Amino acid sequence: MSTDTSLDSSLDKTLGADQDAASGLGVATLNDLRYPALGASDPVPVYRPYLGAEVQEAARSALEVGWLGMGKLSQDFELGLESFLHLGESGRRAVSTNSCTEALHLAGQLIGLGPGDEVIAPSFTYVAGHQAMSRTGASVVFADVEDRRLCLDPQRVREAITENTRAILAVDYLGLPCQLDELLEIADEHGLRVIEDAAHAFGSVSDGRPVGSFGDITCFSFGPVKTITTLEGGAIITRDPADVQALHELRHLGIDADTDARYKNQRNWEFDVVRQGFRCHLGSVPASIGLAQLALVEEFIDNRRSYCQAFDAAFADLAEAGHLQLFDTDWEGVAPYIYVIRLRDGSRRSDLIAHLKARGIGSGIHFLGAHEFSFYADSRRGPLPVTDLATSQVLTLPLHPYMDPATIDRVVDGVRSFFA
Repeated sequence: MSTDTSLDSSLDKTLGADQDAASGLGVATLNDLRYPALGASDPVPVYRPYLGAEVQEAARSALEVGWLGMGKLSQDFELGLESFLHLGESGRRAVSTNSCTEALHLAGQLIGLGPGDEVIAPSFTYVAGHQAMSRTGASVVFADVEDRRLCLDPQRVREAITENTRAILAVDYLGLPCQLDELLEIADEHGLRVIEDAAHAFGSVSDGRPVGSFGDITCFSFGPVKTITTLEGGAIITRDPADVQALHELRHLGIDADTDARYKNQRNWEFDVVRQGFRCHLGSVPASIGLAQLALVEEFIDNRRSYCQAFDAAFADLAEAGHLQLFDTDWEGVAPYIYVIRLRDGSRRSDLIAHLKARGIGSGIHFLGAHEFSFYADSRRGPLPVTDLATSQVLTLPLHPYMDPATIDRVVDGVRSFFA
């Protein structure tokens, strides 16, 4: 480990050298790690979802009830989301789905996207959002991201708008919120809708407001590697309570009178089908896991935030030396999903990946440019210089809750030794 005293101080705070301070933060202590520490020769994964005893017990209890489809636990999870995101004050509602991709697709269906419509989106994001929009029949138009946070650049969005534009797909990155307020202003000027893909930002705060508590439509992910998991799952947050019934119909085969009964673990045998619908509701067992995860989410976020701050401290001199570019944030108010560094010399990225792999340290790339994929090769786009640069530079390092000091040590030393 580096001898940087600021790093040592940050890790002491994070990992409980001061028991009282750590308990006040709600983070794991040296004697209270919920996960066993990794061994010195164990691989360090990029992701490590927490599936401890209380999570397994929640799933077991749900299985004992025997109602496996959408049921009361599904509703309880939605209410838990609304409470955590402080939606009560705004009247917003949460509707759970079986993935964030389906949540994004339903959002597109809700606002009436179809053939001939265009959705402006960043190329620099996972292709799930693009696929969700394409599935409605709409065309994806790529706009560049800004360099600071690698989120959609509002000025590039303005330049991409045409008479066919119907929506903006705004994507949060790493847990860092996008410039949603400015994008909403642009949307209001042109009569557009804004779908926020907040798969990375569950628990993040923007100007004192939880992500999902403002804006137009927000979609979250609770997939296997997200901040909290339902194994697979997602949710749509809508500002218009009138949308809730439509979303209930869309997520369950267009059926008009099914949710109330199912939320009571019952079947309704008399119903009408009122629209084209899909089958993407969240079942009871995944919802039970999500509820157990929600009970721990503040710990997860505190852990991840402290580790990101510690990594930044450890790599600060590498950034000053011009080897790395770190993100312009102190992580306060951010619920980090992943930790990413940018190599100034992107040609060295594959060598660093191999260097880390030889030391048992996993890494990843978030993301490739979707405009390079065959399926989107003919999509309309503006200039994408920041996207093209970022896709050659970014490298994701391991980040998960309850990382032990030795594991953080290995990740830091793995990166630092490459540039030594």
